[in-house]
Amino acid sequence: SADKTKTAAAGGATKPAGTQAAATPGATVAPTAAAKATTYPLTVTDMLGRSVTIKAKPVAIAAISPTTVEYVFAVGARSTTRSASVRFPVDASGSKDIGPSYQPNFELIAAEKPDLIVADSVLQPQLKQNLEGLGVPVLFLGAQVFTDVPKGLRLAGQVLDQQGKGEAEAAKLEKKLVDLKAKLPAKKPKVLVLNGTPEDFFAAKPESYVGDLLQQLGADNVAAGQPDVGRFPGYTKLSLETILTSKPDVVLSITAGPPGPNTITASLSSNPAWADVPAVINKRVTEINSDIFLQAPGPRAGDALDVLAKLLFEAAAQ
Repeated sequence: SADKTKTAAAGGATKPAGTQAAATPGATVAPTAAAKATTYPLTVTDMLGRSVTIKAKPVAIAAISPTTVEYVFAVGARSTTRSASVRFPVDASGSKDIGPSYQPNFELIAAEKPDLIVADSVLQPQLKQNLEGLGVPVLFLGAQVFTDVPKGLRLAGQVLDQQGKGEAEAAKLEKKLVDLKAKLPAKKPKVLVLNGTPEDFFAAKPESYVGDLLQQLGADNVAAGQPDVGRFPGYTKLSLETILTSKPDVVLSITAGPPGPNTITASLSSNPAWADVPAVINKRVTEINSDIFLQAPGPRAGDALDVLAKLLFEAAAQ
């Protein structure tokens, strides 16, 4: 589906992440005493900077991207819809498939008779006019950088009358980052993140979602400062010469297309031209999950940070 084109190069099938944020030990947050109920009508500013008025507590919610579906479920509400590539949470599997995020079926969305549509501020701003034409309040939420995620959780919680849950989830994520940073060694590894196919890949800059997570953890991104190249902001092209000169300690890859043996990781690890790259020498070239780093940035940011911290720092400490 077109939903699986969210890579810097071409389509990328997703694998469900193996962990859930709720299962993270040591990050419990005390429930807010007497969580404030939302008063309606409510007017909020969404993540496209639009003023949105919601007359009454939304009952039928139509979230239409992987990220927005996760926001809605993360704060304890449900979405009657899901985009085609949604694999998480499992509870969303019974929601109505409204097609790919880039080209959702507006008739199918309208047929669910939603009283609130939750659209993606990163993926779907171009759908604003079509969605507003459905005559239902449209709230845009998204995740371009880590700090967007707690913001999105709090906003979803407020709008859906789940303020206590939204605040608890947001605070848990913020605490997770603080706790991780406190444990990290002073020496920061040089990292290169590649996305695409073995023949045609792009490098993630600090301005991309995965690049921002790396920056939050203090990694030295070798693609920093390069111009944007390709369809998606925050990605660039690096010459082999630039990569060899930058000597990355860690290479992380998100290979587009269905899972299989033909990965960027396998290609680089066996390519003589890359033989002198420290990450290849030390076998620190790893495929990472496209779901939490690319397809569905959002509430599972805590899982994503855990994965990156382990790949960046634990191998160095051994």
